[in-house]
Formats: sequence, C-alpha cells, structure tokens
Amino acid sequence: MRINHFVPDPRFERFPCYPESFGHYANELEHYENRPNGLTTYNWHIVRAGKGYVRIGEKTVELKSGTGFLYGPGVPQHYYADSMEPWDIRWVHFTARGLGALLHGRGEREPWLFSWEGVSRLDQLWSELLDFRMPPMQEGAARLSALTYEMIALIVQHAETMEGIPKPGMRERLTEAAEWIRSHCREPLTLEQMSSQASCSPSHFSRQFHSLIGKTPIEYLTECRILQSKNLLVSTSMTIKNIAELVGFANSTYFIQRFRKSEGMTPEQFRILRGAGHN
Repeated sequence: MRINHFVPDPRFERFPCYPESFGHYANELEHYENRPNGLTTYNWHIVRAGKGYVRIGEKTVELKSGTGFLYGPGVPQHYYADSMEPWDIRWVHFTARGLGALLHGRGEREPWLFSWEGVSRLDQLWSELLDFRMPPMQEGAARLSALTYEMIALIVQHAETMEGIPKPGMRERLTEAAEWIRSHCREPLTLEQMSSQASCSPSHFSRQFHSLIGKTPIEYLTECRILQSKNLLVSTSMTIKNIAELVGFANSTYFIQRFRKSEGMTPEQFRILRGAGHN
C-alpha cells in the first residue's frame, strides 16, 4: 500500500512550516530510497510496525515500531524497508522557514534518529493529516500549517534521540519513579531511595533518568518542591521558614537559594508579585 498526497504551495508565504507532501506506506517489500543530494525540504518518517533500515555513512541502523527519523534539506538520504518484515511508515516532507530554534539543528548534518514510543497523540495527529483535503480556495492552509507545527513540536518535546534511549521496561520504571518522587517530594529523599523505585543502582538510575526526563533526579526533586512552595506562597500566609520545612527543604536559607536560582527572585518577592489578586 502506498498513499501519497501532494499539497499546492500556500498563497500566504509566511507560515513557519508547511507540508509539501505526505503519505503512508505499508507492506511495501521493495520500498527503497537513495537520494545522494537529499531534498529541498525536511523529510520526516515514523515507523508504526515492521522494520526497516537507515544508512548513515558506513553504518546501517535498524528501525522498528515506535522509532523514526528526520532528514534536513540537502542531507543525503538512504533508507529502505526490511524484505521480510517491511515497515509501516507515515511520512511528511515539509518546509520550515521559522523553526530553527525549535528543531535546534536536528537533521541538519545527518538524519536524526529518535524514539516516539508513548507519544500516542502523534499518531492521532498523523491520522488527521492523512485525512486532510485542501479546499479549492485554500481555506484550510492555516490549519494544515498548525497541524504540521503541532506534530513537530510534539516530537521535539517528547521524542528521545536513539543513542542512550532507556529500554521499554526501564522507561516505564523511570516514569513510575518520577511520579513517586513527585508525590513524596516533601519527604527527605535520598538518591538511593529514588533509585530503588526503579530497581537499579543510583548511578545507572541518574543517567537513565536524565536521558528520559531531561534533568537529574535531584533537579527533578527540587523542581517538585519549588512548585509546591509556589502554591503555598500565594495561597497561605505561612512563613518562609515553615513553607521551606513543609515542602522538604532542610532549612529556609537553602530554600531561598534554590528558589532564587529557579525563579530569579526570592520567595517573598514571588509572594508579593503573585499573591492573591495579582494573577
């Protein structure tokens, strides 16, 4: 099965991103692409089932369900389906005139390989894209651009670069550990206690947690405490000292130090700025 949709250029030329074409391939044993000079657009694929391969120089990387890849304009492209278990892929070629900061170099020099496992919203948006039909007067152009932007933002926010991705079972344990930390953040937690929730050593837990969550366990714990303190600062008249103790900080001095680093102001300044009637 090969589904291809081609989109006319938009009349409005200032959309931050816009699809040039998109489609869905499944059970295509002979799907093979080799473009030494790449394309003038970005080329983005997600794998939904089966498997295939991406060539990067002399290296061949196998991609399975829950993974994907992104090529930037002009980047050589070489990828193909497995001959025994061909992949089910959804793809879009898009322009991105205003997404430099969002994409942050992904796919510019070589394909960005990522995992989108657990980002169920992405597949829903892709289904909407595949069902989209442009009206003759292009009344849907803004929606098409917004849909593409949301998909790109979602993958940048939640996808993980394939190198160092925690394995599926580990991802689940890390997610559960993060939720446990959030719900127990007022307690005097140690790294050993946090790592025990994922049944691994503190050092391995720290590396994998940072890879998945984007911050260390201690940074995440501090963030949870700061968030709780902000709610107490604007909704109660408790002293700074009492709030610090209640949310889990060893003393008010350390609390003020961490709060200032996080928010750029002291807890008292935050209370004055964001207290009752100031939202």
